[in-house]
Amino acid sequence: MTEQPRKTLSIKPKTAPAVDTESKPSQETKPLTRGNKRIIKREQVQATALAKPKAKLPKKQNKPRKPAPKKPLVSPSDIRVDNLNLSLNNFEVWRAYQPLALGIEREIFQYVAKHRISASKRVVQKLLKQHTQQASYQQQLSLLQQRYHLDGKIFI
Repeated sequence: MTEQPRKTLSIKPKTAPAVDTESKPSQETKPLTRGNKRIIKREQVQATALAKPKAKLPKKQNKPRKPAPKKPLVSPSDIRVDNLNLSLNNFEVWRAYQPLALGIEREIFQYVAKHRISASKRVVQKLLKQHTQQASYQQQLSLLQQRYHLDGKIFI
């Protein structure tokens, strides 16, 4: 193939035509052109042709959206209380809400240590408070005179 050298391109600004500065606004003048753009001056446009502001429409009153219901937050200690409660349900005394022996906290701590359950002192106290305030526990406490250890032995 025959290769021809490329022509170099040069960009030159277009010159605007000379405008009379002494033109009168009453005279009808042609709009100026600069390149492909047309320049229209305010004096050249008739007063009726000027844009009128649109009337503002009243805004629709949208009902505010209801926020999505948030998931209830469960604290880590509540989760540990539930886990410990499920674990202690293996004991008949605990499950039947029989009156517990005084100092039962120590037995629960030994059980927690033996089975490697994650529970702090506050978790154990919270669980005992929850357990002893049950209506069935209160009823058993009023009916029975004796108290029980976790293994079912009677507390003397």
